[in-house]
Amino acid sequence: MKQALLAFVLTMCCTISQAQDFAWETKRIEGRDYVGLPQLAQFYNLPRDVAPADNKIVMSRGARSLILMRDSRDVWINGVKYVLSFPVLDRDGTYWLSRMDLGKTVEPAFRPELVQGIKPFTTVILDAGHGGHDKGAAAPNEFEKNFALDVARRVRNELQNAGMRVIMIRNNDTFIELQTRAALANAQQNAIFVSIHFNAADWNRSANGLEIFAITPRGSPSTEYDELLVRDMVNEQGNKNETQSFTLASVIYHSLQGAKLNMFDRGVKRARFAVLRLTKMPAVLVEGGFLTNAEDAKRVSSTDWRNKYAKAIATGIIEYQKLAELKRVPRTMADYREGRTSSPAAPATVAPAPSPTARPVQSVTLQELPQ
Repeated sequence: MKQALLAFVLTMCCTISQAQDFAWETKRIEGRDYVGLPQLAQFYNLPRDVAPADNKIVMSRGARSLILMRDSRDVWINGVKYVLSFPVLDRDGTYWLSRMDLGKTVEPAFRPELVQGIKPFTTVILDAGHGGHDKGAAAPNEFEKNFALDVARRVRNELQNAGMRVIMIRNNDTFIELQTRAALANAQQNAIFVSIHFNAADWNRSANGLEIFAITPRGSPSTEYDELLVRDMVNEQGNKNETQSFTLASVIYHSLQGAKLNMFDRGVKRARFAVLRLTKMPAVLVEGGFLTNAEDAKRVSSTDWRNKYAKAIATGIIEYQKLAELKRVPRTMADYREGRTSSPAAPATVAPAPSPTARPVQSVTLQELPQ
């Protein structure tokens, strides 16, 4: 089984449209392909001579920034946290990023306008989590199912005011099976899917913050796991749009972080939740704070906070629509916080010939990296 997993990961490749040819030099480490951070910095026009400090490298130029930590899956891209598939490794003083993470996380996070297959859509499907006898998490004075429906209705109103067609998976206190939710969504054409939830951690009431999930790429562990499992090799329905779903999650999350919701940044993550696995369109699931955390629950219980939160979700969806229709570079967290109504043009990618190296490496182009 391990050999089969390894063979799949090493051979998996997709195309990233419009990416410039660049002779990426990959290194095999522990049976997986990696690219060196100096190459990554060169390609994305980031400083190449930054030395690690406290097991961390911070690179920035203009509006573009990247922070990586040794032996960690946490990475910050343009100010927002993402969770990688595999940890960043340190070999002889050089940091290495998995080829999977370059193609599936860093590239679409830095250049969403180049992601293939982001299509204009006519319908937004909003899925308020839980319902009926399934109450979800409990805050001191309310259940998750009611908060989720309230926020979904507020998002619907914002989107309808912007001229969008919106379908609610549930618009009352009804229990709907997860498979049925996906089936209802899949009956629609030219749509995106946004599932709205709130978090809980009874075993750790200090857990707090916002996070958003997109489908885990095939051949990659979900965020909650450290190692590959057999199920990670299954090609789910949702994997057909995994990069588009990741981009939708990233765009919405920048809007959430830009809205100054006073919530801890838990990041853009990966999971194989049923509504992400079974849907046929770009799909995300957003967790709006921990109802088991006193401070988070207090914020979520505020009508003003939920209204601000719903507007940020709707703004992210509208921003994704502009990306789909106009290929317009989405705003980042900094753009929102600085009051910009559009993102400045992305800096041109510099891709000169790579520096010679004495190490035996395999040369590939960005087109050959996983999307």
